Amino acid sequence: MGETGHNTYEWLHDFRITMEENNIGWTYLQMGKADDAMVALEKAKALKNDDNVKNNMGFAALLKGDISAASEYFNSMSAATPESKFGLGTIAIHEGKYDQAVNLLSDTPTMNLALAQLLKGDINKAKMTMDAVEPCKCGAPSYLKAVIAARLDNKDGVINGLREAFGYNAKWKNYALTDLEFAKYFTDDAFIAVTK
Repeated sequence: MGETGHNTYEWLHDFRITMEENNIGWTYLQMGKADDAMVALEKAKALKNDDNVKNNMGFAALLKGDISAASEYFNSMSAATPESKFGLGTIAIHEGKYDQAVNLLSDTPTMNLALAQLLKGDINKAKMTMDAVEPCKCGAPSYLKAVIAARLDNKDGVINGLREAFGYNAKWKNYALTDLEFAKYFTDDAFIAVTK
């Protein structure tokens, strides 16, 4: 038996259950099932209220739209992690605190960092950030690249970004057709062709 009791049956059992519940909670988060995630994470929290559990609870609350609870979970962690900073940066964007968001998100190029940069008016920085972000099947990064291109008056960038976004997910066409970011292109032949 270890000096701190870490090898006792009770400790090992509680540790296993905590890890299982936290992993179940994390898996539900990946599936977009915030309520199910929170149930599993509450069980993990009852056994061991550590930073991993708090971080995952923060993202579950964020997914549910409970910004206040998410902020409390992230801020209650004993040490900030890249994940908790990402969560707090996302909250800062939601609250219109773009400078704070950029500071929290500046460690890694992400779509959220580019969005915060764009919203605070740093369009060129937003473009540089998005140039380092890989496209994903959701199409959101490609769509944001098109928005940034529109703000930079780069028609080719708009068309290429939208074409890529639509290739990943056709739902972006509905957004583009009414998105005022692209208003100056609504009557453009290339825009009309790509949004058909």
